[in-house]
Amino acid sequence: MQWAHLTAADLAQACKSTNATAALPIGSLERHSDHLPLGIDAMAVERKVLAAAQIEPLVVLPTLYYTHVKEMKNSLGAIALETDLLMKMVENICDEASRNGFKKIILINGHGGNRFWLPLLMMNLCDADKDYAAFFLRLDQYNVSRQIHKLRDSDVPEAHAGEIETSVAMHLYPELVKMDRLPAEPGLPRDLPVVPAYTPIEWYSMYPDAYAGDARPATAEKGNKAFDIQVSAMARAFKDIKANTHVLEHIARFTRDKQSPAC
Repeated sequence: MQWAHLTAADLAQACKSTNATAALPIGSLERHSDHLPLGIDAMAVERKVLAAAQIEPLVVLPTLYYTHVKEMKNSLGAIALETDLLMKMVENICDEASRNGFKKIILINGHGGNRFWLPLLMMNLCDADKDYAAFFLRLDQYNVSRQIHKLRDSDVPEAHAGEIETSVAMHLYPELVKMDRLPAEPGLPRDLPVVPAYTPIEWYSMYPDAYAGDARPATAEKGNKAFDIQVSAMARAFKDIKANTHVLEHIARFTRDKQSPAC
């Protein structure tokens, strides 16, 4: 069900058989400490989406590697798109998927830095008079975080290249994980100036080495379990979204009502 692998006739049939539903995995290119590959966010989310699509079929668009990593430009390996260009590009991809017949497009994020602009994109699309519905997938309601937390042995808060992310990488791409290069100490947040505000250098100040967590207890077995938990929840979400009719109805109603709102 990969868009790039299908013929035109296959794509037309896939559109019909999936209730016109497609998914766009979104990752990043950035440093993940010294032990994980630069593209692990994109590589891992792609594998999860493809596995979930085997359970609950939909068409999977080519994974987006180039995204929002401005806060990581201090480290070698980051490719950071300008925010307005990135948002416009994802909207353009959704528009093109819709032009090809897909009216439900699920955006699936694999990189923490994307969690800020994706909701803003959703709000912008609300006012764009689209003939399709975009869905920014969130798996919170399926208790994914709680289930995965039970797999952890480390007490260090995990935010980047830590125990679970490293475990999933060991499960999916063992040949690319360099555990011999793992820092000797966990990635703990550095001290910040005490100010009652969020600052532009928040992430860099806290984690200058792009390591937030403790990957020392990571294992491929934990990664396999975490991967299965996420894939199962993702497949359930695909099924729910494919069956949903309310969002498209509300989009049409909003577009109509905003032309002449009641005073």
